[in-house]
Amino acid sequence: MIAYLFLLGRIILLGYEKIVVKQIGAESDSKVASFLFFFTATLFLLPFAIFDKSPKDFQILKYGILSGFIYSISFMLYVKSLSIGEVSLVGPLYNFNVFFLLILTSIFLKEPFTIQKLIGLSLLVYGASFLNRQKNFLSSLKVLITKKETLLMILSSFLIAIGRTIDGFVVEKTSPIFYCFFLYFMIGFFQFIYILFSRETKDIYPLFKKHPILVNLAGICNAYSYLFLLFAFQKIDVSVAEPLSMLSMIITLILAHYIFKEQIRLRSLGVLIMITGSWILNLR
Repeated sequence: MIAYLFLLGRIILLGYEKIVVKQIGAESDSKVASFLFFFTATLFLLPFAIFDKSPKDFQILKYGILSGFIYSISFMLYVKSLSIGEVSLVGPLYNFNVFFLLILTSIFLKEPFTIQKLIGLSLLVYGASFLNRQKNFLSSLKVLITKKETLLMILSSFLIAIGRTIDGFVVEKTSPIFYCFFLYFMIGFFQFIYILFSRETKDIYPLFKKHPILVNLAGICNAYSYLFLLFAFQKIDVSVAEPLSMLSMIITLILAHYIFKEQIRLRSLGVLIMITGSWILNLR
């Protein structure tokens, strides 16, 4: 029961995260907003990392540095996409990292590409076509890869899939909590370097001062949604936890409708189809 409560907490935090990120990024530079998103999350993870066990072999963290660099780019695209697009449109596309992850593992790790995976991936793509419905299926997909905001989120999800592939290798060899803290620190570090060279560091404090509550809420969602997943994994199988986590998209749609007045009728159908696809992909 406690594990499912943690999973419920993750679903709520993930659902609200995209809303609060849009509220911060809509009126600011996406690079600065993304940096604060991870800087505050790193601070919220710090107490857990201090009392967690450190890795025996610090050489393994070089993969975390590579993954952090990839994520630093990915989440700048993520924040930019949410800041310029409708949350109910671009938010569900974040889950396309599942699509890319299975493709990458099939190509590079030689994992078998089964009928089950084909059906699950087909439903993910078909469901996505309802997010911006056009006259037919192909036209709907074409819009998704040509609109700036949706293309940015798709690129972000592709980079996330690469990062997840690296993370899967590292987490088996070190503490997940410590690795999460280290990874978030590296993401914030790389983003700060980019902001430094862009001469935009002066915009960091004004943005925090303008939205202190929203920035901290974004950091809490970012940090603790991952921690809650780790706690849930102790009692709940991945094949159950991952599809249930995608229920966060429903919360995102509902909040987007009431906060930003977005139209979600067809998109809700698309999200339900995508969740079904994810459930089939994770069947054991």
